[in-house]
Amino acid sequence: MTFRGRALTVFVCLAFGFTVISWRLVQIQLVEHDKYWRLAVEKHCDRIELPARRGLILDAHGQTLAQTGVLHNVAVDGRNLLHPEKTLPEMERLLKLPAGALAPKFSAEKRYQVLVTDVTEDQMNDLKNFEIAKRAEWRREILAANTADAKKVVGQLDRFLIFEDHYLRSYPNGTYASHLVGFLDNTGKGVAGVEKAMDAALRGVSGEQWIERDARGREITGYRGRDQQPVDGSSVMLTLDLAVQNIVEDGLDKIDKKYHPAATYAIVMRPQTGDILALSNRPTYDPNNRRGVAMANFRNRCLTDMVEPGSTFKIVTLAAVLNEGLMGLDSKIFCENGRFFYADKWLHDDEPSGLLTLTEVLARSSNIGFAKLGLELGKDRLYDYARRFGFGRQTGVLPGQGESAGTLRPVSLWSNLSPTRVPMGQEVSATPLQMAVAMSVVANRGSLVKPRLVMQVNDAQGRVAQYFPPTVVRSVIGTETAKQVSHALANVVLEGTAKGKINPALHAAGKTGTAQKFVNGTYNSGKYVASFIGFVPEEDPQFVLVVMVDEPHGAIYGAQVSAPAFSDMATQIAQVMNVTVPTGAPNIVQRKASAAPNGADDEPVRESIPSETNTPDGPDATVPSPLVAAPAAPVEEPSRRASL
Repeated sequence: MTFRGRALTVFVCLAFGFTVISWRLVQIQLVEHDKYWRLAVEKHCDRIELPARRGLILDAHGQTLAQTGVLHNVAVDGRNLLHPEKTLPEMERLLKLPAGALAPKFSAEKRYQVLVTDVTEDQMNDLKNFEIAKRAEWRREILAANTADAKKVVGQLDRFLIFEDHYLRSYPNGTYASHLVGFLDNTGKGVAGVEKAMDAALRGVSGEQWIERDARGREITGYRGRDQQPVDGSSVMLTLDLAVQNIVEDGLDKIDKKYHPAATYAIVMRPQTGDILALSNRPTYDPNNRRGVAMANFRNRCLTDMVEPGSTFKIVTLAAVLNEGLMGLDSKIFCENGRFFYADKWLHDDEPSGLLTLTEVLARSSNIGFAKLGLELGKDRLYDYARRFGFGRQTGVLPGQGESAGTLRPVSLWSNLSPTRVPMGQEVSATPLQMAVAMSVVANRGSLVKPRLVMQVNDAQGRVAQYFPPTVVRSVIGTETAKQVSHALANVVLEGTAKGKINPALHAAGKTGTAQKFVNGTYNSGKYVASFIGFVPEEDPQFVLVVMVDEPHGAIYGAQVSAPAFSDMATQIAQVMNVTVPTGAPNIVQRKASAAPNGADDEPVRESIPSETNTPDGPDATVPSPLVAAPAAPVEEPSRRASL
């Protein structure tokens, strides 16, 4: 082959090789750039998540209910830690750990291994100083050996401790308000209470940091950079007043100690705004230490438990009758001398009465009197007013908490007996919160305001990001009607079933309740819910307080169990809230006439099946109006036909 031919061959080979190399470069740099970039990142770069700090949960005065503290984990690079047999015991002594605690966690071959978690700021600073001192000691030791590669070894000696920040959620009030505040799961997600309902606002947005390492896996600090800073979570301010909450918590503890009930409930609401100032349940739990706690303890019973309200429901019936103009507080009802026959069943009052005014009927809590009021109202109006007062509806105060709507059956499912039983709080179930809302309607002069727990959300800089104003849902009864019911409730405290149980300086208005529990399809004569629901003061209500005790032992009546607890709590709450009451005598409606018999209280409904010789004319017997005059003198036995 000639020189020219050889040169051409060489040129062609070089050109081909250059073309191949060029194509390969194009392929690597352009076509497959993303692939090789990912491989390089995986080998030499690490993405570190920078968690956002979760926001605070605060009460209405800025007191902390839930907070996030910074703790530190300490990991070690086993290849950079020299003389572990000496160094690890020194670290144990520094951290006050048991001897030998760190050795099982250490391996000289692993680049990353967590040795200690939840180290405090002071301990972390001590470890940093310890690491600096140990590395200086090792450098001197290596150089003193005067080996050929001593300088090289010293140059490769990198840090052996790795410090990582993490956040720890804590609840400084322990069991107090735990059902409202809630808690987080192991991933930091809210799973109960405000922690769950407001999780999106509280958790913030995590950031990220990318770091680059050399061939030996050491960080190249000159290339350190943060791609995205975390955005800390917002703080949530509640309507809760921690001072009021503490009073309620202590009050429930006293009830538990004295009566050993299955459960207790207490709620404090401001009727004009719906603000929940306090809410508590028993049994309870400490969100800081949930291990071994029964699942039932986590339930916010004030929102989930359905109980028959018993006589406390009578405020709805009374308000409906007054609002419809059917009767006035001075109107009289014949209470059948304690025995009333209707729809094939007897209804009893343990304290027999004849003619009573509506004020007296409420003061004595006459079941027969309210049964007759229910008949006068009729099914449709009774159902309508119960719905207006909030029964059969969720309040929506804390979404996602399994809140119950209670039970209020449609009229189509009522029996002939229902119009006489619903008015006294049977065949109806409600949560303690629904009962607080119902009483707040009276205290707020007729308007139902949605319960409010979350007041506002503040961003990480403390600026108000979102405000939740009070919400008036609907007008339930007229202002004058509400005042009349309020006066009648004040008389319950002064001369009725709660007489002598409530601090008179409070000028309180309220209603006792003693409800048999409906268990396995029947009313259980041995299980009761004792209640007192009221507001302070009657003339200008500042707060509504609900106290309900489920299955108390040693006493069963609302006046015995719940009313004294109400008085104790309300007295302290009024002091904390600087509540003032008008001077002079409390408002008394028909003081003498309405006085309940000595020792009288709300009695559970007692019924009996009639004998064959005492059967009424039929279930469709005509019922005369309660405005018709009653017999001049009560008879020994009830008449065969139901009458008002």
